[in-house]
Amino acid sequence: MANILVFDVNSASRRLIAALLRNHGNCVRDVGDADEALRLVRLERPDLMIMDVAAPDIDGCKLVVRMRCDPSLPQPRVLVRAVANVEVEARSLAHVFGAAFVIKPTNPELLLATVSATLGEPAPQEAARVADQQSVELLVQPIARLLRRVAERSAQLEVARTALDLEIKKRIWAEHDLVHANRRLHDQAMRDSVTGVYNRRFLEESLDREKVRAQRHGHTFAVMMINVDHFREFNDTLGRTAGDAILRSVGQCVVSLARAEDLVARYDGDEFALLMANVSRQIVWQRADLIRQRARSLEVGHNDPQLGPITLSAGVAIFPEDGASTQAVLEAAEQALISSKRAGRNGVAMREVSVGSNA
Repeated sequence: MANILVFDVNSASRRLIAALLRNHGNCVRDVGDADEALRLVRLERPDLMIMDVAAPDIDGCKLVVRMRCDPSLPQPRVLVRAVANVEVEARSLAHVFGAAFVIKPTNPELLLATVSATLGEPAPQEAARVADQQSVELLVQPIARLLRRVAERSAQLEVARTALDLEIKKRIWAEHDLVHANRRLHDQAMRDSVTGVYNRRFLEESLDREKVRAQRHGHTFAVMMINVDHFREFNDTLGRTAGDAILRSVGQCVVSLARAEDLVARYDGDEFALLMANVSRQIVWQRADLIRQRARSLEVGHNDPQLGPITLSAGVAIFPEDGASTQAVLEAAEQALISSKRAGRNGVAMREVSVGSNA
């Protein structure tokens, strides 16, 4: 078991090294202050001192000079650590001081092997001690100055790297914002500006995709056409603002009763469409009648007075039973809607079958 002293102003770094060495049976002290390091050298006479060659307050070479030139201090073996970009200069310093050298950050296995090899070397002899501190400082000054310049250059490069990272992040953020803006624009292009539901263009594109999916998996899909009864009278009598309020209310009513996978669109004027995938005739019929019933309870305000009651007529067609193409299904749903209106409005029509209270 070796007695080891770790000197590093970086607390995380020295504690990591200390923990590694302790786990391998060594007695380890770690400090971040140069004076405290020298005090522990005097009191505990470590077998090995591990230090960083460059520190903010006192670099490793100055600390070794103070230790090697103090006749009252024990002389432990020294292991110098330094980053790769100052390896040549740090090795030169280590040679001057009779120290070992290892690059940081250090692989744990390499550090342990270097520590073991250094501990196997003879300890510095008294005769090898440098008595003239001034001559040693003159010897290491050129290398120390070079180390400082390299450290300064490394700091400048770090600043430049940080600035570059920030610029890259800004560009990524800008690209992210652009993607989201394009998505918003695309979504706006697919939405009806009055009601907020999808528009006819998006419905027709979705119908084409749904037809392919239905044919591939042997499914059906339904198209429900929904029309606001007597909408022109509301619009002509109370104005466009009131008409828009009715359309918005009806659109949200249909959305609230649609399934998550359904698609609601404003098809034309006062007409809405609901696309329901993989659904039976009975279910779509029930859903259409529920929408019709819920619309009667809608409260649409315009300058305080309520508009209504609002009633809806609906027509339903199923692919492929009522049409072999998307256009044929749309036309079948339109014909069913016309049948519902001719039957007196406020009802649902599907082929020759209808449900609802004619009003």
